Amino acid sequence: MGRLLGIFGLLAVASLPPSGGSSFGLAGQEVPVPLFTSTEPLVATLAADLAALRRDRNASPDRPGTLTLHLGGMDHAISVSVRTRGSFRLDPAHCSFPPLRIEVDPASAVGTAFEGQDDLKLVSSCRPGRSSYDDLVVKEYLVYRSLRAVSDATFQVRLLDMTFIDASGRTEPESRIAFVIEEDDALAARLGAVVFELEEGKHLPTAAFEPLSRMTTAVAQYMVGNPDWSDVAGHNVEILDRDGVAVAVPYDFDFSGLVDAPYATPPPEYRLDSVRERYYRGWCENPVVTAAVLSRFRAAREEVLDAWRTERLLPDAGRARAVRYLEEFFDDIETDGRAQRRFLRDCRTPSG
Repeated sequence: MGRLLGIFGLLAVASLPPSGGSSFGLAGQEVPVPLFTSTEPLVATLAADLAALRRDRNASPDRPGTLTLHLGGMDHAISVSVRTRGSFRLDPAHCSFPPLRIEVDPASAVGTAFEGQDDLKLVSSCRPGRSSYDDLVVKEYLVYRSLRAVSDATFQVRLLDMTFIDASGRTEPESRIAFVIEEDDALAARLGAVVFELEEGKHLPTAAFEPLSRMTTAVAQYMVGNPDWSDVAGHNVEILDRDGVAVAVPYDFDFSGLVDAPYATPPPEYRLDSVRERYYRGWCENPVVTAAVLSRFRAAREEVLDAWRTERLLPDAGRARAVRYLEEFFDDIETDGRAQRRFLRDCRTPSG
């Protein structure tokens, strides 16, 4: 927190209201492609005490496990620690399988795609056996991919074709799609920043954030139809400190209209009919900043749409529905006049 405080003085913080990819090196030796440089799914198996992890809702002790990568006819076993994480999806009333975090043993990961990785969030179906919940995982993965088409200041992700094995033997092996998310410290290092730890119940002033980052995050959230975030409060947004300026990096999109989870409901204070109804929560910006940010999104249109059009893990109907939803956004920002009316008229007055 020191550098941000140094650049802005005493901040007025206040309480808020309630690919298994590979390549070949010398002599044809197989060399792993770093985890986040490929979009090809890695084929993997996670063995751990899943029965215990399903019960770890009020506490999250580390459970030993093994992550095995299956690549080129060979198996690469990596020692990991597994624990539960999250909030909404951690509640057994909402999800029968909790979200997980895996800590990678560095020595056993050498020579694999997980070399250099440390503490990764793992996203998988929270109701195994329901194909519609597998689709939610793929859609949330594609949201992260879509944001990376617009900005490098986003989390990297990697898809996994994962088999879950219960080391306790209480349940049968389950195969389902999953993905891992770049660690926040690795994200910060990649962007030449450090993670900013915001005290619970506090918020930063709007002016603490770099304007392009601030608006890019807001427009990205509007694009995917996600009102469940706050940059100044660090809610579903990772705050980074880059040379004394805050950078907002969004995450967690299962309550967005683009993912459209069956359990997702819009925040009641916005009076939205459904999560599919977009609501802009960005701050009012200089028109020059607005134009620059919207230009980025226009330039990314085909890359974003192609990622969804070509993802065969989604059923045709779900893929077409998502593409239509995104096309509505891109059509709305097609001209400066239409876009600026939206983002300059419906913006919020910056906080102190």
